[in-house]
Order: sequence, then structure tokens, then C-alpha cells
Amino acid sequence: MSTYKGKISRFIYKGENGFAIAIFILFNNEKKSITLTGPIGLMRMGIVYEITGEEVDDIKRNQKNFAVKSFSQVKHFDKEGLIKYLSSPTFPTVGKKLAENIVNHFGEDLFKKIIENKSELFLISEMTEAKAQIIYDVVVEKFGNNKVLDMFVENNLKMEFLNLLQQEIEDMNIIEQILNDDFYTWANENKLQPFSEIDRVAVAFGMNEFDEKRISWYACEFVKEILFKEGNTYTSLEELTKKLRQQFPNLEGDLYKKLVYAKNEKILYFKNEKIYTKESYEDEQYIAKELFDLASKSHYIKREFDFDLKIKEVEKFISSRNGIENFKYNEEQVEAIKNFIDNDISIITGGPGTGKTTVITGIVKMYELVYNDSNFAITAPTGRAAGKIKDDSGYKTSTIHRLLQYSGNDVFEANESKPIYRNLVVIDECSMIDNHLFASLLKGVKGINKILLVGDVEQLPSVSYGNLYEDLIESKQFKTTRLIKNNRQKTNEGELNSIIELSNAIKNEEVKEFDFANSTNVNFVFSNDFNQSINILKETYLNINPSNIEEQLNNIQIIAPMYKEALGIDNINSIIQNLVNPTNSKVYKRYDAEFRVNDKVMYIENDPTFELSNGDVGYIKELNFIGDKFKTAKIIFNEREIEMGLSSFNKVKLNYACSIHKTQGSEYKNTILVLDGTNRVSNFVLNKKMLYTAITRAKERLIIISDSNLFVKSCYKNAKQRLTTLKETISLLNNI
Repeated sequence: MSTYKGKISRFIYKGENGFAIAIFILFNNEKKSITLTGPIGLMRMGIVYEITGEEVDDIKRNQKNFAVKSFSQVKHFDKEGLIKYLSSPTFPTVGKKLAENIVNHFGEDLFKKIIENKSELFLISEMTEAKAQIIYDVVVEKFGNNKVLDMFVENNLKMEFLNLLQQEIEDMNIIEQILNDDFYTWANENKLQPFSEIDRVAVAFGMNEFDEKRISWYACEFVKEILFKEGNTYTSLEELTKKLRQQFPNLEGDLYKKLVYAKNEKILYFKNEKIYTKESYEDEQYIAKELFDLASKSHYIKREFDFDLKIKEVEKFISSRNGIENFKYNEEQVEAIKNFIDNDISIITGGPGTGKTTVITGIVKMYELVYNDSNFAITAPTGRAAGKIKDDSGYKTSTIHRLLQYSGNDVFEANESKPIYRNLVVIDECSMIDNHLFASLLKGVKGINKILLVGDVEQLPSVSYGNLYEDLIESKQFKTTRLIKNNRQKTNEGELNSIIELSNAIKNEEVKEFDFANSTNVNFVFSNDFNQSINILKETYLNINPSNIEEQLNNIQIIAPMYKEALGIDNINSIIQNLVNPTNSKVYKRYDAEFRVNDKVMYIENDPTFELSNGDVGYIKELNFIGDKFKTAKIIFNEREIEMGLSSFNKVKLNYACSIHKTQGSEYKNTILVLDGTNRVSNFVLNKKMLYTAITRAKERLIIISDSNLFVKSCYKNAKQRLTTLKETISLLNNI
């Protein structure tokens, strides 16, 4: 790190969130300048700053820039520095002699004294009224109006927050008022993170440690943490107060009285001894009301048509589309299509091989034939799930985030104020959808006359709070078709498909009766010896792994439930990487992980800039460095080459192995499931839904490496039931 003093002479570029590029003249050598980059948009010209940072290479301009990490205004100069500053172009008409006279007269705290007593300038030799006014105006501008910026700099507060405030609000008095009165509310409305930094700003601007506002917003943050961890939509007062007492051990007075503020301001909702965040409560209410309104009003006039004739047209379309001669839907699939026609809200649930995707294609085709309407949306929570329907049907599909025009930070451009309009919405992989995403969809898409929800209710629920899909089915308020008959009962070789048999055995809790010894396309390697498990994993992976890197993305995947254990995702990624992609060129190191050219990777965020979805898989084509410093990476995602800088590349993870949740919505020709029987944590984490979800990712071949007792025990262990009130809310509306 290096430190310089100087002034900005001009800005080359100013971007969003305060990032800027500027020319900086050094204070001690005005003939020398450096180019600054970083969060410097709030720095002002003509002010002397002390900056701290480091030199970085700018390849495009073939020069070195100075990346600023922090800056602060210089307010205290030695005598020589004061004379130099006062006689600089910052103070027009002030020459060196007058500058010396001013410094000799005022001595220390010169700028403060001028601001407090302008008239004293007239006592200085060679001072005129015009010069005094210029000096006073410049001093007030440079040193008298920076209370907010000074507070941020002196307390090392997050500068992005101030940048955002100034982007949204021009009046500095209003900004001060927000910071002094209740920064928490503004930060929440503008979705700022992290809360710890928001709290630091509020406290720096005078928020009392035990103020009811502070305690209420801490309570909100704790409830959010609890809901995310448990997947619930509410928590208890006991659980919340336990966390608050830990945070505020010296709190005097009644904690519950402090929380009245949270209730009155609707920061939290308190209902029937349940505590919700504003979002979790209002999401449930909104979903229930929108679905109730849709179900209670028949939006389509029942059309008279020959269903049998239309279904034949649909089957003919499927035959032509998929190259299947004389394709026919089975009875339950036909029932699913009929239920869709007869109901404005319909649900389909079924396991792997039951033909859900083909039924979706048939339903959309039937909709076109019956209603002569193409204003529909087919969507799914992941890119791979949406792509699968597109490949099967030929219809345009998208992720939910792309449909709603996601712009980052939980902001959708398609919302209640600016909705898009679709007559029909079809959603696949619904078990993955959390309450908030579904509520956002219902807010962002209006004019819906029919909605179809498709998924597998036996799979894991969403990562975030709620149990949407299962709750809607169990409410018994919406027509639900269960697809049971399996179209993949046999493998390509004509043998019984043991993947399907095993998934059914887990679903029906009959694993103890499963014929492990004579399974066809499922190989069990039961061992609790770490070295043996690793050797088998390596041997298996090498035998299956295709030589073509594009084929590796879909043909083989290791799945594990945890990250940090000996047989966890991180360690397996390192082992397999060294096995199939040993280093022969420069690598990028991030913590304990290395990234190499030709590594299989996954993007872990929804990114509107790159049009990438959370869970998209690709491989590294190039890694570019300047000396030893990482510059950019070129990665192939979805047959597109995308160039990423460091901040975007930090959202990339190795993907030889990944979590069960991350594989939802995807299928792989060969799947290797690894369970760590040597780690006690596995006994607490694993459950029936996790194993069912992992096993049903395999399309042709499944290898399970596990301790036998752990595997069997986990197949009978039910997941902890999520605490939600969506079913009750729907029932209440239907009983009014």
C-alpha cells in the first residue's frame, strides 16, 4: 500500500456506485500526476486529499493506475503547506505574500477560524474586501460543508451507501436527516447489504445503542436469518428474544416494549404467536389472494370442442416433433391435459420418467389449438430446466428471472407498476420455487387466465423460505394430477431401470427390500474407509469421463451433500481436478481453490448482464494475467464465450462436484453420489428428500459411494417439516 497527498484536476469517467477515474496532481510536486481509479466519485476538485492504495496495470492504456482503497480530506497542514495551498489556483487572487500574511495572522486551525469569523480577514495586511470574500467562499465550500462525507471517511463507513444516497437525493439536508433519523428504513427500502455496515452508519450518525428503532431492525435481521436457515415463513418470540438477548446483553428495560415499534411500523408482523418478516407475511397473503381470485373467476368461456380429436392432433405433433412413430399419451397424462383445460389453476406432480416435459408440450399445443392464442410464457427456475422444455417442445422458454427482467439485488423490472401481460403461464420444476419468487412472478405478470404448475413434490423444497409447491398441493384447493406410470421402466439394453426402482423405493420407504446385489444401472460401493472411497471415486470418474469437454458438462456429475468434510464438495473438486485436469500452465488461486484452463465450472448467481442463471455450467477457455495478477477469464457458458473480470469470476465455482440443491432442474447421463459415512454431520444433514432428489438426477447410470448404514438410515429419515401458513391462508379465503 502507498500513500499520496494531492488534488483531483479532472475526472475522466464517473460511473454508478461512485466508481470513477481521475487525474490526481501531487501536492508536493505539482508537475507530477497519477491516474486514480476506484470508489472516488465523491472526491471533489480543488480539495487536498490523502489517498491510500496500490498501483495496478492498465493494459488498454498501456500505463499504471493507482487503485484507491481509502481517501480523506487533508485539513491540517504545516506552515509551508498552508502557504502553498492558499497561493494555489484553488484560491484565485491570493499570491504567496498574502498567503504568508494569512498564515502568520491565524496560525493553527486557520480554516475553522475563517469560517467562524469572516471579518477577521480584514485585519490582514494587503487584504481587500473582494479578496476576503473569495477566500471565505472557497474555505466554506472546501471545509465547511462536508460533515456527512467527513463522517463516512473518519469512521471508515461503506462509501457505496453515500454514493447511492447522493444519486437518489440532491438535497444534502434531506440526506443528513435520513442518516440522523433512521438510516435503517432507507437502507431496507433500497435493499442495501450487509446489515452490519448499515448498523455502523446508523450508530456513527447518533443512533442510540438501545433505541427501539435499532433493536427492531436487529430483530428483523435475526428473523430473516432464522427463516433462511430453517426455510420457514415465521418464527417464535422465544427464538427471536434469545438472539436479541445475545446481541444486547446489557439492555435495560422491557425488550418487548422495544419491539412494539417493529410491529407498529410493520417491520415485522406478529400474528397468533408467530413472527414474520414483512416480506414473508405479505408474500403468503399475496399468493393466496391472487390464486383465490384466479380460481374463483372463470376467465375462459367453456368451449365446445371434440377433446379426443384435439388430443390426436397433439399426439401427431409430438410424433413429428420428437421423431416417435404413433406416439400416444397414457391415461394419466391425458387426464393431466384434460384437467388443465377444465381448470384455470392446475398442478402436475410426478417422478422422473413420468413424462412431465412431454405433457407440458402437449398442454401448450392443446392450448393453442383450443384457444387460438400464443400469448403464453413457459418458464422454470433454472436455465437448464427451461432449456430442456425448449429442446423437447420447440417453444420459446425462459427462466423466471429473465421473464421478470431481473436487474440484480432482488429487483425485477417487470413488477406491479410495470407488469408484462400473459394469458397463460406454465412453470416447471416448481419444488424449487420459494414464496418470494412466486409472489414476484404474480406481481410482474398480469392478465393471467390460466396457470400450470409442474414438478416433483418428492424433491427438496426451495433454498429460501416457504414450501410453496407442496403447500399448494396439500391445500387441496387446486386440481392436481399425479403422474405415476413410468416410461423409463427399462434401460436402453431392455433391463429393468434400477434408478427408477430405487427412487420409488425411497419414496415409498421400501429401501430395505431393494435388491442391491442385482441392480442394473445402479452401482453401490458401500464403504466407510476414506482412502478406499476416494480410490473408487477416482477410478469410476476416469472410466466414465468423456474426452470431449462439452460432453463432460452433461454426461457426468458428482453430487455430495456437504462442502467442507473429507468427502465434501470442496475436497472432491480438488481431487478430481488434479486427476483429469492437472496443471500445466498458470492457475488462479482463490483461498483453497485453484482454477485452470479447461476446468468445469458453475456460475452461482442470476446475472442479467451476462444473461446467466444461478447453476449454469460451463468450462474455462482462457485465464489471462498481468504478471502474477489475474486479469480476465474467458468461459464457455451455454455455447457462448463470456469474458469476466475478477468481481464476476468470483461468482464462479469448480463443478466436478456440486451440492444436491445446485443439481435440481438438471439431469446427467452418469451421476456419482458420494456420502461421507465417516462424518457424524452426515447423520444430521441427510434425509429422504435429499437422497431422492440426488438419485433422480441420474438418467442412465448411477454410482453411489457411501456407508451402507448411513444410506439406508437416511432413506427413512423424513426432512424437518417447514413451518408455513400458506395452506391456512388459502383455506381461510376459500371459506369466506
